Amino acid sequence: MPIANTISIEESGGVSFLLIDNPLCSAKISLYGGHLLSYVPKSDGRERLWLSPMAYLNGERPIRGGVPVCWPWFSDNHGKQKGELPSHGYLRTQTWKVTESDESEKGTRVVLSPTFTRGTGFEYDCSVQLEFVLGDVCSITLRTSNTGVVAFTFNCALHTYFNVPNIDKASLLGLTGDYKDKTDNWAVKPTPSPYRFSGETDRIHLSPCPRVSILDNDEFLTDVESRGHDSIVVWNPWHGAASIGDMDAFGYKHMVCVETAYTGGKELQPGETHSLTQIIG
Repeated sequence: MPIANTISIEESGGVSFLLIDNPLCSAKISLYGGHLLSYVPKSDGRERLWLSPMAYLNGERPIRGGVPVCWPWFSDNHGKQKGELPSHGYLRTQTWKVTESDESEKGTRVVLSPTFTRGTGFEYDCSVQLEFVLGDVCSITLRTSNTGVVAFTFNCALHTYFNVPNIDKASLLGLTGDYKDKTDNWAVKPTPSPYRFSGETDRIHLSPCPRVSILDNDEFLTDVESRGHDSIVVWNPWHGAASIGDMDAFGYKHMVCVETAYTGGKELQPGETHSLTQIIG
């Protein structure tokens, strides 16, 4: 299949990478994991994503940073004992293939498909597509279609790591309602205002807010729009980063995850398609 002119292919460590360079942005996608590693709009030349300098980019393990794809479950919510099945599902450790690519005034469009969707812990017939539109904004859509004859329930997320100059000066704007706090035995708490960071943060916000802004020193940094979601997940490991093998002990200072997610269980009837979309501005 012909590849769009704004895409080149790089091979490194046994993994193929798509390098996108068009008049509006540059970007990099790893076909291992269907994983967006970098997105830089040319309007300001600022990297939106954080990628761990210790990330494994050779296919040995999931990539730390960028935009991991979580599917068909989120975290360890797979109905088995923790560790019995891979955290966040098994799409992020597969090699994906390019099924479509083209160019328009909006930028470069790339559509990827995983090697398989049926696996241990999810024995259903379905198809999955991951579509990127990379231009003056970055749109990512994860589509799940039920191609079988019975309904199934799944969870999914775009687990995006955003680049921030200093987490001590970062804040979020746009989140409302209650959240479940994993660091406090899943206690339900009201969303803080102002929303700042002073320690380990692992929260599932239950209100599907359509837009969250990431601020630095109260000045706009990045907009995150979400569609087709039921929750927003916010994560920063803080000092716990020191125990994460593919993350620098002080890496937490320069990242925050704001994840477009479906964590409450999405039921999909035969013939139905669900789209989860995140737009990064």
